[in-house]
Amino acid sequence: MADDEGQEDELLALASIYDERIFIQSSEEKGGQLNIFLDLPKPFQLKIQSRYLPKELKKRKNRTNDQGASNDDQDVLEVQYLPPIVLNFRFPKDYPSRSPPLFTLSCKWLTVFQLSKLCKYLDEIWSENGIGEVVMFRWLQFLLDETLTTLNLKSPFPLRFRRAHGKGNARRKADQRAFQDVASCYNLVNVIVEYDKEESKRVFSSSYFTCNVCFGEKPGSLCMEFHDCSHVFCVDCMADYFKVQIEDGAVQALNCPWEKCESQALPSQVKEIVSPELFAKYDRFLLQHSLDGMSDIVYCPRPSCQTAVMLESESSMGICTSCSFAFCAFCKHAYHGVSPCRIKSDDIKKLHDEYTTASSEEREFLEKRFGKRRLQQMVDEVVSEKWIFSNAKQCPSCSASIQKIDGCNKMTCIKCRSYFCWLCMSTLSRSNPYQHFNSLNSSCFNKLFEGIDEDDGDDDDDDDEWWNV
Repeated sequence: MADDEGQEDELLALASIYDERIFIQSSEEKGGQLNIFLDLPKPFQLKIQSRYLPKELKKRKNRTNDQGASNDDQDVLEVQYLPPIVLNFRFPKDYPSRSPPLFTLSCKWLTVFQLSKLCKYLDEIWSENGIGEVVMFRWLQFLLDETLTTLNLKSPFPLRFRRAHGKGNARRKADQRAFQDVASCYNLVNVIVEYDKEESKRVFSSSYFTCNVCFGEKPGSLCMEFHDCSHVFCVDCMADYFKVQIEDGAVQALNCPWEKCESQALPSQVKEIVSPELFAKYDRFLLQHSLDGMSDIVYCPRPSCQTAVMLESESSMGICTSCSFAFCAFCKHAYHGVSPCRIKSDDIKKLHDEYTTASSEEREFLEKRFGKRRLQQMVDEVVSEKWIFSNAKQCPSCSASIQKIDGCNKMTCIKCRSYFCWLCMSTLSRSNPYQHFNSLNSSCFNKLFEGIDEDDGDDDDDDDEWWNV
């Protein structure tokens, strides 16, 4: 009874102190999940092999190492936030009187050897804490406050991918409770970039800023940040400012109001702030601005004519001076007024195949006929539909469609946050989701990474370097 009461009290305390972002209690058993978000020093840089870093994110090439030698194959990525360390735990019946909590420790950017070292420290804390004493708060505090120093994690941090599921010495070194929960180094970089972007948005929305137009202090959820300069203004002031500019047709002048700053608002930001009617006007002005840079000479679409035609100012209608045929300058069909050029639904697949396999000259013709933006949108929609049809599965708990982009076969539903197995689609335990892949009685035994292309990572010769951080 004393153990049951102690377990209930500890879980209640965790739920009272931490929100669901940090602590998720299991509904199946006495246990749950703790997400440890490390406070990184600013600025924090990741040292990544160039082949894994997307070109648009590369900041610096041809760096030199500490000895001054050229290090051409490494680049640096600066981040503010990294994905959390995840501690899944379950209380045995005799905790805390005799046994420690059962746990697994997983992370996307720490190797299994680094996580194994943290597992060892958690075991030592339990031993030092004394039998009969609860330990979860000490574990959580240790991971929050001492992970960086324990593992000697400093900027620039060499980002590595290490999976100890092979043979020999590397496997013996790794704690069986430690998991690097990502499929490859390439996927790891994408996960980190996306997480840093989303977490930055969340932090921005929950922070407060002083608008330099009205000088009012408002939360980030009611503010807008110009991407190029990071100047922040409240949405109300920007909405009024954008409205005046758009009504005057100055859609190329939606600059940051900061003195002498030339950063421009993105169309997506304008869409979020102004009314749908005003954005439609803004969109038309942008289109017109683009068309102004195009040649005003087109040819009559009738095969028997092909007379050169000069378009009237600010008009998409062309009237052939030879045969008097009135046509749309974009789709080359009979003029249809303000109605958009049409693509019949029955012709979408045929047009998609024709466009994606066309030569540069043929593509240019199709883009003039139907509009480049509409054709690209059509291609994206077809690709998206094919991808979802081929890759999506339904969450066994809430039936939400889930796509597996990277990572192991332990999946987390983005809607209900439940765990499930991608291979057999069975629901996994909240407190120990990896047990499903470790149990000899499971059909998915030792299949945590099945179906995933193995990343060779680095040579085994330097395993000791990463074990002894």
